[in-house]
Amino acid sequence: MHPPQPPYGPPPPAGRYGAPGLPPGRPVPGPHGGAAPGRPWATPGPRSTAHAYPPPYHPGPHPKPDPGPSPLFRAGSILGTVAAAAATLAVGIVSSTYDNLGIGSEPAGWQVGLTLLWWLLAAGLATLVVWRDRHAVVVCAISAAAGILTPVGALAPLLALPFVIARDGRRKVVAACTAATTLAVGASFWRDAAREGEAVIFSIRSPDSLEISYLLPVGYVVLGMLCLGLSIGAGLLRLAIGRADAAQEVAAAENRRAQVLSTQAAELRTELSRQDERELIAREMHDTVAHNLSMVSLHASALEVSQGDPEVVDAARSMRSNAHRALDEMRALITSLRSGAEQYTGSAPALGDLAGLLDEARAAGVDLAATVFVADADTAPPALTRAVYRVVQESLTNVMKHAPGARAEVDVRARPGDGVDVTVRNALTRDLATDTAPPFGAPAATLGLSGVPGSGAGIIGMRERCAAVGGTFDAGVDDGRFVVRAHLPWARPTA
Repeated sequence: MHPPQPPYGPPPPAGRYGAPGLPPGRPVPGPHGGAAPGRPWATPGPRSTAHAYPPPYHPGPHPKPDPGPSPLFRAGSILGTVAAAAATLAVGIVSSTYDNLGIGSEPAGWQVGLTLLWWLLAAGLATLVVWRDRHAVVVCAISAAAGILTPVGALAPLLALPFVIARDGRRKVVAACTAATTLAVGASFWRDAAREGEAVIFSIRSPDSLEISYLLPVGYVVLGMLCLGLSIGAGLLRLAIGRADAAQEVAAAENRRAQVLSTQAAELRTELSRQDERELIAREMHDTVAHNLSMVSLHASALEVSQGDPEVVDAARSMRSNAHRALDEMRALITSLRSGAEQYTGSAPALGDLAGLLDEARAAGVDLAATVFVADADTAPPALTRAVYRVVQESLTNVMKHAPGARAEVDVRARPGDGVDVTVRNALTRDLATDTAPPFGAPAATLGLSGVPGSGAGIIGMRERCAAVGGTFDAGVDDGRFVVRAHLPWARPTA
């Protein structure tokens, strides 16, 4: 059986100093252990509607990637490696040279060749020390074996042992490398203590008596323990630094995770608040506006069947038809609000429906002159057709409200690639006199001659509709007439 894995997969790789670090690219966990982005959630209560977590939001600029070690740190590392290799070579040459002195004053040729071989081995160990960081166990094992079997010294395994302690988490491997290094140090010191005369490295000749004093055996033990202690201490220091770095990385990652979760929670609360507001608006619209429209439809139906005047009957029929149409659109809007849809889900009027809208305006008594040129109307996107229809509809409504009896001119030109240009002009009336009407480009808010109050919300809504599809909108007095002008982009369909 495979051993159980932690919640985020296999153990993370080693950090810079050997301690386990945070794996790069690990997905930020959600509040219950899963990945937060894309996790479904549902709003509580009877209106439970599936949504998705919004994507993680990072305020401000994105964090810069880790630049890695500084140039000063890299330069120090290179100098340390060069110094370690040079010291290993020097110790190997000195140790093998003193070992050759113990043979005698006139060594044989093979003995000289053997010394040269030890020098070459010392050069190889110096080269091998360069890779003590990446292949610490291999370097320590090979150099320790060389120190035990040959007189090249034990500096190389002493330099590799700290990296073994810091990099390798296997206790048996660390213990084996420590034991091998200890044997190499002991063999080197024993080999030096076994020689005599000037062949002993740790010896001194008195200038007066010419006697040679040697290091006592206890001195070799103390010196060996000091070398091992420094090597093991350096390894433990590296391990502690690595763990501290790993802890800082984990803390930073957890801090980022907490910020992401906090941002997501705030966005969820905002979305819930928006949904509550949508449902409140939907209820109020259903209870007030939809109710009043239904009453208008009922009264219009009663007027239609109770009157014998054909004009009154036609007007009542038009009122009932408009009330039914408004109720249908109101139901679609209420459905969109309750479902939390980002876009209006009702049916969009087509560009071809502009003709019916203009006919209705004429039937309502508007003196209207219209010019409409539309190419490829069936390919227009619904958002565009809805915006064009509403701009024309609201403009004609404003004419009826604020300038009854004034002549209106409607010009609509639409073509894929060129966009849609809408212009509605009407003559100024008493309530839109030149000195009181807003200039072209400013929203208007007036009380029309018909007695219907205007708050300027219609022009504001037209401007927002145009901006929603990337268009432009202006309204105001221009050359003695009130002008509404809009341009909406219409991309050419790709093949």
